[in-house]
Amino acid sequence: PTDIILVLDQSGSMAEDIGTVSFQKYQNSSSIFGTTYRTRNQDYYKYRHNGGSSNLWHKLADGSYVSVSVTRQEKPSYTKITKGKNNSSSGGATNYWDNRNNLYALVNGEHLKVTVERNEWNGTYTYTLPDGTQIASKDGYDQSPTFTGIEGNVIYLAAVNDAETTYTYTYTDSNNNVQIIGTSTGATTVFSPALYERVTSTSGGGTRLDALKNAVNNFANAVHTKSLGKDGQVGGGDDIDHRIALVGFSSPDYNNTELLSGSAINQGDRKGTNISTGGWDGYYYFPTGYEMNGPQYGSISDAQYKAALLPMNTDAGLSGVATGVNALTAWGGTRTDNGLAMANKIFEQNPIPNGEKRNRVVIVFTDGIPGLSGYDGSVASSAITESNTAKTTYGATVYTIGIFSGADATSAGSTGNGSSDADKGNYFLQRVSSNTQYPQSPSYYLSAADSGSLNNIFQQISDQIETGGSSSKLTSDAVVKDIISPQFTLPEGATTSSITLETYRCTGKNGSDYTWSKNTDAMDATATISGNQVNVTGFNFSENYVGTVTENGSISYRGNKLVISFKVEPKAGFLGGNEVYTNTSAGIYENGSAENPLLTFDRPTVNVPIKDVTVTAEDKNIYLKGTVSADGLRDGAEVSVGTGAHSVKLDLSRADDENNPYGLEPWQTEYVDIEVDVKGADGKPISGNLTGLTDDTTYTVTVKVSPKTNGSSASGTPATEKNGEDEGKINVFKPELTFKDSTAYYGDTAPTDFRGNLTNTEWEHGETKSTDSGVTMIGTAPTLDLTYTPEAGKIAGGIINTKEDISVDVSVKIGTDDVTDETSFVHTKCDETCTDPANGKFWIHVKTCTLSITKKGGANDESYVFDVLKNNVKYSEVTVWGNGTETLFELPVGDYTIVENTGWSWRYTANNCDSAALTAQYPTGSITCTNRKTKDQWLNGFSTVVHNIFSTNH
Repeated sequence: PTDIILVLDQSGSMAEDIGTVSFQKYQNSSSIFGTTYRTRNQDYYKYRHNGGSSNLWHKLADGSYVSVSVTRQEKPSYTKITKGKNNSSSGGATNYWDNRNNLYALVNGEHLKVTVERNEWNGTYTYTLPDGTQIASKDGYDQSPTFTGIEGNVIYLAAVNDAETTYTYTYTDSNNNVQIIGTSTGATTVFSPALYERVTSTSGGGTRLDALKNAVNNFANAVHTKSLGKDGQVGGGDDIDHRIALVGFSSPDYNNTELLSGSAINQGDRKGTNISTGGWDGYYYFPTGYEMNGPQYGSISDAQYKAALLPMNTDAGLSGVATGVNALTAWGGTRTDNGLAMANKIFEQNPIPNGEKRNRVVIVFTDGIPGLSGYDGSVASSAITESNTAKTTYGATVYTIGIFSGADATSAGSTGNGSSDADKGNYFLQRVSSNTQYPQSPSYYLSAADSGSLNNIFQQISDQIETGGSSSKLTSDAVVKDIISPQFTLPEGATTSSITLETYRCTGKNGSDYTWSKNTDAMDATATISGNQVNVTGFNFSENYVGTVTENGSISYRGNKLVISFKVEPKAGFLGGNEVYTNTSAGIYENGSAENPLLTFDRPTVNVPIKDVTVTAEDKNIYLKGTVSADGLRDGAEVSVGTGAHSVKLDLSRADDENNPYGLEPWQTEYVDIEVDVKGADGKPISGNLTGLTDDTTYTVTVKVSPKTNGSSASGTPATEKNGEDEGKINVFKPELTFKDSTAYYGDTAPTDFRGNLTNTEWEHGETKSTDSGVTMIGTAPTLDLTYTPEAGKIAGGIINTKEDISVDVSVKIGTDDVTDETSFVHTKCDETCTDPANGKFWIHVKTCTLSITKKGGANDESYVFDVLKNNVKYSEVTVWGNGTETLFELPVGDYTIVENTGWSWRYTANNCDSAALTAQYPTGSITCTNRKTKDQWLNGFSTVVHNIFSTNH
């Protein structure tokens, strides 16, 4: 016998139209713009259920429709890439990155896949060859890697000839066998027979509430018929005591989470009082005035919970269900958790008596996601908790039925960022149901798109309710199937001999427990192994049923039991945790082709230790004033759970990947929580980015793997939390600038553009001065803004006014930040005599000019005085002895002329005194003056001659 509690949604949206579903053939269509093709192989491939848009259907002989999968077998050809770049747009070059899904290497005559990954930080491309060899191309986007170690040192692009591609169409029948509909070759070939698309409409199906009422009444009638037994008569002796209780839920504000079924103790007052209107002039529901939390009509008593299960082998019980169903309304939100809480109260007040066996079933129907307005995670969590109580505490099988837009029992759903309401609804109903959180077949989560499919679902569930006196016999054809959970596997090398099969004879009873004696054989039971499933058949349960035999007042005991045992071990890659199910399901089936078990066994749980966590933080290299993100620090860390060949690597860059968290399959992380913390050198969590760094620092990555439950209800020592952490360095690379000296001439225009003095820029780190060359850096080197300041007082009006060397200082900025103190400077000496400037970074070496003055036509024993003019202004005087030459040194650049002092050389007339232009290009010049003597007598005695310069004017 089965106790069934229907937990039914009566929120406001139940008044909306349930819509309709129809199937129509795919057809081509034409218009003035051309033909729209929909029936070719390449079209159907887009609609397929195994990766397409999931709207391709095949019509069976009985008029029903089944989903169609399509596989494609391609015949590729391969072309050598003779010119290729990492990610180039240059003409004629193959872009490897854009073709990353289509790269192959020739290995032993076979073309095998080559993969490529790109590091976004530094533009590095890493190519993985078929043998695992990795080749990195670090020179930037527009570079060509060298592929060594493969035939020809080249890779290939694959091209597919669509005309030779073969398409295979299949569906899965009711016995879970794959059936081939047909095959077809050529992408543009029209496939036959015709296939169908499912068309849904949001109108024309009547209200969801009416569809629910119709389906539940039909369900109750089916259960009522089964309750009457084989003779179909009430009280015929073969009745089976199936019972149904009805719970309606919406939200507390509408007093609409209530019992809709009960016994005669609640039937006296069939009218309620509506506080808001002052009265209620019609029938409310059966029974009236009892809601979950009060206070409007009064809270439900334990007696009313106990009376909620109505017997289906009576006409009164069936009528009571019909009355409750017809009282369903449509108001308020969707507090599924409250409905499930009421179901558990019904179970609590209806315990199964000792010695009696009853099945328990909860059917949760909803047309929306949990919450008062939109998805409410706390309501969903509460509902899942209540459902788990129904499953574990009360042993109930929980079915969920969804009819919201996007309801899909084949979807695992999700609740992360970007998840739609449909994703959240599917996620929720998978977990409320008796599924293993993921889609399975047969499924306890079912979805309907119209009134007809909703009726079929309730019919499908009612088919699993036993009919009195007509249970199937479990003969030697019966099969016990134990499907090992994804977290476990049989030991390596396990065979059927690893499966222990034992039988025990029933010898009596000790209180309510049977006693047993082991037999010497397995009584024809045999085991087989198929992947992760163990099957046992051959034991005749019907002949060996266990019970008592009473003859002439004497009681004896009969029957045998089959005991199946085998070892499983945690699968490599499983992180561990507590209360881990060792199997996905285990049940007994009527025969090998039966899809549904006649009964299921409890699923044992064990505690699996979590292995040690090892973290290796990655040293990071950034440029002065650079930025590094907390995610970047986290993602670079290498994390292993366990050691050796069976260690599990966590990809921290995929921490938020809903489908494959940490780069692992969901089964690997299902029973643990993983937390990753990144802290700075001060021990505080890093939030966002570290910016403007000027000095090396450290950071710590901590990874914690902890069990989700405490393990108190499972066998084995509970798994405990494991932590691992490591400190990484953030190396700040600073600039080193190398300068050479400039030269300029005394009196010339001072240089202002010193960019050519910077001969080298290196980004270096630490005392060893390792450079950024060949090192993975975060970001690119920043632009340095240099300001040059020549030594004060030695340049006036843009002209060099000193014969001394001038030192030039340099200041450095990155953006608006002065980083001169963070910068190293190197001075390149001109020669051995060159020294480093004390107050600068390099020199302007000041050079001077030389001028030679020659006297001709004079007397050898007489002196001659000349004024030296620079730019027509007297600069100096010079005395030349006889017909000789005097040289003036350390002169500034300029145009020089000379004028002979006639007061001194009064006996001579000067002529042919030329000029000299002294420049940086021509710093040496000469002037010659030729005299002619016109007077032979001196006026007075000889005077001492002063040689060379005796005065200067500037």
